[in-house]
Amino acid sequence: MKVGREPAMAPRQSADTTPYELYIMRHGIAEERGPAYPDDGERPLTPDGKKKLREAAQGLVRLGVELDWIVSSPLVRARQTAEIVEEEMGAHTPLDSCDALAPGGEAEALLKFLGTHADRRRVLVTGHEPDLSALAARLVGAGTRANLAFKKGGCCLITFEEFPPQSPGSLLWWLTPKVMRKLA
Repeated sequence: MKVGREPAMAPRQSADTTPYELYIMRHGIAEERGPAYPDDGERPLTPDGKKKLREAAQGLVRLGVELDWIVSSPLVRARQTAEIVEEEMGAHTPLDSCDALAPGGEAEALLKFLGTHADRRRVLVTGHEPDLSALAARLVGAGTRANLAFKKGGCCLITFEEFPPQSPGSLLWWLTPKVMRKLA
């Protein structure tokens, strides 16, 4: 019997241990519903809403937020919010739209969509209330009784050890737009 060396085994690939950062942001102040905008999905941000959102996004920059991906609701006001954040970040961050972020969208559909680029580990999503509050509460394991609410232009950061999340994430911060503007 011949004794020899075992063939060298390939090094084990370790899972990415970088935390997954999910920033959840409500759209900025939009034009009022009414005859000027019979289609709610077409309501844009107001000029003041754009200005305040730029300042809030500068607060994110001041916090050191860096993004790999921005995903928006397809509604105009949420898309404009995402575009302003992307501009203020000063980077060319990929920006996509996801129907699961539209009013009434399903959290599972959003997580599935985000899973298509699980390598993008610093993600900001823009959308609408009350869906974003429900999403944040679900992701941190707070259930339906949580009294979380996003002001227009408000943002939170939830981190996960893995993605898609197998356990509740950690809520690191929840900021009102006013606080974000003061940070700028």
